[in-house]
Amino acid sequence: MQALLCQLAFAEGGRIKIVSSATFAPLIRQVALFRGLSPTTLDQLGVNHVIRSVEEGSFFFQQGDACRHLYVLAQGRVKITQITADGQQVVLRLIMPGQTFGSIAVLRPESDYPASALAMEDSTALAWDSAFLRGLAQREPSLNLNLMDLMRIHIEEMQARFREVATEKVEQRLAQTLLRLAAQTGKRQPDGHVTIDLRLTRQDLAEMIGTTLYSVSRLLSSWERRGLISTGRESVAVLNPHGLVSIAEDLDRKE
Repeated sequence: MQALLCQLAFAEGGRIKIVSSATFAPLIRQVALFRGLSPTTLDQLGVNHVIRSVEEGSFFFQQGDACRHLYVLAQGRVKITQITADGQQVVLRLIMPGQTFGSIAVLRPESDYPASALAMEDSTALAWDSAFLRGLAQREPSLNLNLMDLMRIHIEEMQARFREVATEKVEQRLAQTLLRLAAQTGKRQPDGHVTIDLRLTRQDLAEMIGTTLYSVSRLLSSWERRGLISTGRESVAVLNPHGLVSIAEDLDRKE
């Protein structure tokens, strides 16, 4: 019976809660990396994972740690960050529930994580040992194909960001980022506005688009005065998406 259970300890009236692996079966079946796998393999994934619960501000792993696990976020928010050679921090990706991170553990388990995974709020993730997943990949071609597709998506994202940094102005990059976040994770309010509530600071936004905190603060304040957005301490509400699109596509200057 113990082989069919995963243990997750967290604060809930001072008790230890035991979570059946079946609890996460629907999540596992929806993960893009595991799409098309056989029922037997999905059952193995359901039994062989461990559960990690990380408090806000703590790490699932840090840059330079040995690659031991691939993760799927079950609850919370995680940001993937990297420290450059000159000591600057860059936000590479934001991870939402159902998304995979740490996949380098399957591709190159002998290497170190090239980035850190920081919990933006109390978060829970499923983790699979890299050796176990590599064994599955040898028997399941679909897992290899899905992993290749995941890498394709990441490469295209990095290419798009590099192109934006190299060819577009800061205001365009910031507008594009806000529109992208609104489309991916925004919550539509009764008044029609879309709130991006990711506990993102202005420094986070600056690190995402490769600019300074001053530039982001200046632009957000200007856009708020124009009625395009409304800002909170760690949230942004998009009030006029068409206005942001005009900035993102540099339409004002083209007319």
